[in-house]
Amino acid sequence: MLLERLFVLFLLVAVSDQSEGCVPLSVDQLTQQLGNGFIAQHMSNDQNFDSNHPLQYNQHGICKSKLVFDQLPDSYFPRFIRHVKCDSEEDSCMTGKSCQTVEAYINILEKKATIFCDDDGYEQWTTLSLKIGAGCECAVETP
Repeated sequence: MLLERLFVLFLLVAVSDQSEGCVPLSVDQLTQQLGNGFIAQHMSNDQNFDSNHPLQYNQHGICKSKLVFDQLPDSYFPRFIRHVKCDSEEDSCMTGKSCQTVEAYINILEKKATIFCDDDGYEQWTTLSLKIGAGCECAVETP
């Protein structure tokens, strides 16, 4: 019984030391952690997408596309994702074909839901794969 109480006390002390808060990572540190996965055409942490990296999309072809802006919760980096999808999904574009969004995957970071910091005292983040639209094409309909 005494051993159990000491163990619980140890856990409470360990958790209280961690719960003071982990050091948040800066935008530069998060960008570095994402590495080559940070794609300026699709990502921004402040809604100001880099004008040097415009996102090309088809506004006038058989299958018209449009820009989509998604805002992710604070626990994700980057918070703002820009991608392309069909203006009208499933529109007939040729015999037996329809407009379909072309899918791609990008890496983003998610803050781990833990009270424990990494070995250097920083918040812990993990890499996730996120499906986005990369364009719109006229493709064979699939059942």
